[in-house]
Amino acid sequence: MSFRILDALPILVLRFGETINKVPDNRNGRHGLENKKAMGFRTLSGKVLALDVDGEYEEVKIWIEPPQPPTISGISLLPSRESHDLHRKELAPLGRKAGIYLRVETRTGLEDLLAWYS
Repeated sequence: MSFRILDALPILVLRFGETINKVPDNRNGRHGLENKKAMGFRTLSGKVLALDVDGEYEEVKIWIEPPQPPTISGISLLPSRESHDLHRKELAPLGRKAGIYLRVETRTGLEDLLAWYS
């Protein structure tokens, strides 16, 4: 069984609370709902990260602010990727391909990444 978005999301919510980039206006009747491409969170130290929820739901992919993390088992670096949901002010440090884009393959890998990042 693989580590999926539905496995990662509760970990992120329990650790950081609600997403910080809900839809800001009533476009298509979605005001206050979750974004469809990236769900953003803020650490206690003020850094942001975003869970990529656009497309492959079976793979967990996350953007974090630089610098690139150390080698962590279950975490692999991916080519940078743009998402328009990252352009909102809450996630600006990740937008315009500034964020480090990572694949998270295991729960332990996610927990180790979050411990380092936080």
